Amino acid sequence: MDPDEPANEALLDLATNLLAVILIVTLFSLISVPHRQQGSPHPAARSIVAEPFVEPRRDLFPPFSRFYFVVGDRVVRWDQEAVVTARLAEPRRLTGTTHQGRFEWLPEPLVTRDIDTFQMRFFVDAAAVSAHEPPFTESAAARLLLDLLEGHAVERTAPVFIVYPDGLETFARFYDSLRASGIRFRWFTHQPGEPLFLGRHPAQFTHHAIYW
Repeated sequence: MDPDEPANEALLDLATNLLAVILIVTLFSLISVPHRQQGSPHPAARSIVAEPFVEPRRDLFPPFSRFYFVVGDRVVRWDQEAVVTARLAEPRRLTGTTHQGRFEWLPEPLVTRDIDTFQMRFFVDAAAVSAHEPPFTESAAARLLLDLLEGHAVERTAPVFIVYPDGLETFARFYDSLRASGIRFRWFTHQPGEPLFLGRHPAQFTHHAIYW
């Protein structure tokens, strides 16, 4: 047995450990030093700035709807509380009238559930709606915008405009102000004589943002 063999093994172990330390230090040095990006003059190698992907706004609880009729040169809020009052006055009747039109209550089969449901058709009386509201001037538009902003901030409501053919010009003048205000709104065209359908169903609560 070579007497120098233990010394050689110790030297080899020392060299191995030293090499491992050097490799670890080198690795950490490479990680800590920021890499410099090397550019290329070739047109295909030019960096392209991608458009940011903006995820559409999705509300867990959508806003409550507040309805407005746009008839001629009038913008009138739909008085749905008048329908409730008429129903309470004569709960056994399935039809009734308010100062804005006529409603038909649609009976539903009795189903055991936690959420009450209802269905109703409302026939708008355009002449009656216009008779109880002044023309929609610029000052009236400014007041309505403030009311809509306050309603969304306090009660979380958003407007839905039901526009009749003779009210398209009136709504067109108001449309830009709505967009500029940042108010969330929807609008639909509606033909005279056609009923509005109103109802509540459990799917409105179980499905994600079914209306908004």
